[in-house]
Amino acid sequence: MIKKLFQQLSYKVFAPGFVLRNKYEAFKELLTHDSSCHELMAWIQDAYHGPSKMDLAGVAHLCEIFSQKVALMIDCLNRLAPGDYVTLIDYHRKFDFYIRFLLAPPPFDTSPPFTLGLDQVQPKTDTIGNKGKNLGLIENRLNGPVPPGFIITTNSYHYFIEYNDLREPIRDLLTGLDIEVPDSLRRTSERIKRRILNGEVPEPIETEILHSFQNLQEKYDEPLRVAVRSSAACEDGEFSFAGQYLTRINVDKSDLIDSYRQVLASKYSPEALFYRVSYGLFDEETPMSVLVLKMVDSVASGVLYTQSPVNHGGVDEFQHLHVISGQGEMLVSGRTKPDIYTLSRSAEPELIDISGAEQISLKTVSIISDEIARSLGRWGHRLEQFFGAPQDIEWAVDDDGKLFLLQTRPLQVETEIHQVDPPPEVDQDLHPIILAEGRQGAKGCGSGPAYLVSPDNPVDKVPQGAILVTENTPPEYVQVMNRLSGVVAEKSSTACHFATIAREFGVPLLVGCPDAARILKNRQQVTIDANQVKVYEGNVEALTQADGSHPLEESHYHQRLGPMLSFIAPLKLVDPTSKQFVPESCRSMHDIIRFVHEKGVQSMFMEAKPGTGRGAIKLSSDLPLEMYLFNVGGGFSRIPQKGAALTLDLITCTPFLAVWKGLSHPDVRWKNKPFDWDSYDKIVMSGGIAPKQDDFQFSSYGVVSTDYLHLNMRFGYHFTILDILCGDVASANYCMLRFAGGGADFEGRSLRLEFLSRVFLQLGFTVQKKADLLEARLADMDEPSLAKKLDMVGRLLGATKIMDMVLHDEEMVDKCVHEFFNGRYHFSGEE
Repeated sequence: MIKKLFQQLSYKVFAPGFVLRNKYEAFKELLTHDSSCHELMAWIQDAYHGPSKMDLAGVAHLCEIFSQKVALMIDCLNRLAPGDYVTLIDYHRKFDFYIRFLLAPPPFDTSPPFTLGLDQVQPKTDTIGNKGKNLGLIENRLNGPVPPGFIITTNSYHYFIEYNDLREPIRDLLTGLDIEVPDSLRRTSERIKRRILNGEVPEPIETEILHSFQNLQEKYDEPLRVAVRSSAACEDGEFSFAGQYLTRINVDKSDLIDSYRQVLASKYSPEALFYRVSYGLFDEETPMSVLVLKMVDSVASGVLYTQSPVNHGGVDEFQHLHVISGQGEMLVSGRTKPDIYTLSRSAEPELIDISGAEQISLKTVSIISDEIARSLGRWGHRLEQFFGAPQDIEWAVDDDGKLFLLQTRPLQVETEIHQVDPPPEVDQDLHPIILAEGRQGAKGCGSGPAYLVSPDNPVDKVPQGAILVTENTPPEYVQVMNRLSGVVAEKSSTACHFATIAREFGVPLLVGCPDAARILKNRQQVTIDANQVKVYEGNVEALTQADGSHPLEESHYHQRLGPMLSFIAPLKLVDPTSKQFVPESCRSMHDIIRFVHEKGVQSMFMEAKPGTGRGAIKLSSDLPLEMYLFNVGGGFSRIPQKGAALTLDLITCTPFLAVWKGLSHPDVRWKNKPFDWDSYDKIVMSGGIAPKQDDFQFSSYGVVSTDYLHLNMRFGYHFTILDILCGDVASANYCMLRFAGGGADFEGRSLRLEFLSRVFLQLGFTVQKKADLLEARLADMDEPSLAKKLDMVGRLLGATKIMDMVLHDEEMVDKCVHEFFNGRYHFSGEE
């Protein structure tokens, strides 16, 4: 470092021309990295603010590249101003450490034991998921009717992943995952599952699994058959993961190891990926343990809710028992409609009602006996007391009439989010009721076009905001949950896995509506009111507007990313003239970027102060813009004499003159009344333009040649970068624009970007928009045509100076776009 610094100082003394060329190269690199940093920062902010969630592996990857680019900016500044800002890298390292720490996956263990018997489970056992732990506690603490079995620990999963060198390949695949695109979910799932299914189960794990199986087999005379079930970390707790993983039934010893691999692979099913990413959980945070239970040949099975999952406040007075014949998979997968038994909530519950059971000669035919129903009610009361929360209990009865508890987890009870009391009145002359049957599966109201699932209308093609109309609700439909305004199912039940997820995601659901596909027409606009079990024709705004917020708005995902983003996005260094504008005041990566950019500009142009005649020269014009231009060849007809001003008549840069023509259009207003930026009370803006300064703190600057322009324009707290080639070769010509920042809140900045986006699209640009960054590009155009477009770009930039402070909603954006193309170029809030 000392040698490099001495070398640069020597060049400055003995070879100033060489230094100027090197400074310009460093400055160009700095601008390139600055552009990349803003783009990456916008992607990271969009991962937090945008509608689409990103796997934390992808967020960590973005942050890693972002941090590297910030470091490269600092290196460029050190080349521009050697020795002046040597402490800046220390602040970068500090913020980089905090970001890496907050995005670091949890540690993992690959040591034995690889299996545990249910009788070995204790409350603090942390190598098994909640499904296995809860069953172990029921057996050990309550002497409950649990099938015998054992659990393969999460340590086994970690050992398997490390042994087969899968961790980095899995992380790389997750980095590119887009959960909004079903094909991306499917491809990512298939590639990861293929690697796991082709993986080798390490010999110590296989030995322990088979030994545990043999110990279980010795208790029975006939060959043992087992159910191999998921028991992943985080499953069946705060996050249900209901129906997201695989269960294998009737597995014998010869198929046990392969079944174990298949359950491990199901950790990466499309629906499990969607669910985990939506909640902001690390992949490493949900390792898979596997529950192996002796197979129960069910004559009846079902789900017991110790309260209603959709109660309307307070404590429900009843338990709700869902019953079907045979295996429970038909019920939880949403493929059948159960009988529902209602029991009182007490230590000795009474059977209150049975709905859905067949009637033969006025006698009710029940699938299970009243005594089994009451026994389940007693266990429901006991488990709720033991675990301290309402329970969702899976159970089965074998052909000997013996009851088994197969699973218990916290019941996802909906909150008051969707409760409106009294419900809004609906004008049924305008919006007649077209469906009023079934049961409430998840509360809420939603409106949209009906989408009837069929071979011609596959579920993965459902449009955003649709009301899904389907016969069944299999768990894989969870992949499109974020697109749905509501669901109407002909079969299914409140007790299916899909209903559990719908309640978590706040998607209204009606189940048991047998005529839905006949009554509702494809693409018909309807409104579902799951609270009142009704479907109306048309969009009933009184219902949808009163529906409340989405449960995932302040989700675990945002709680996870928020602290990380606090070291990236906030900008505190807004006043370069302040004594506090120093490296020691940087509190985020954004502060570092701003600091490096400001000091890089000063260092590049410091030799060009008015009167020097060297480097950048100040432009003299009637517009209240501090503009410095740096000529790299043919941009000026001649260099002004020392002390003389650079006037427009001396500029020969075609793209600059075209943009300036638009900026100076007579209908672009530059003399608005002063605008008070309350949130940054150190600067008083005039029409959105920073007050004139004699240094470069608030200046705009450009690099010009005959046909090339790189222009960095500053309007208050937003920045516009234009990179343009406008010459004789049409195929080489282009205009690239980046627009970022602003003084308003995020919503105001977003609305201004929406306005800009729509205008640029109508002008023929391609547009990309992320968070508060917009990039527009136009290419392959002859010089006269491109010059006309640049004139319009200049008018647009002048018109939108403080537009983020003026726009309030999408309707206003529509109006302003229309008015712009009718010749209005001022949107300051004044007429």
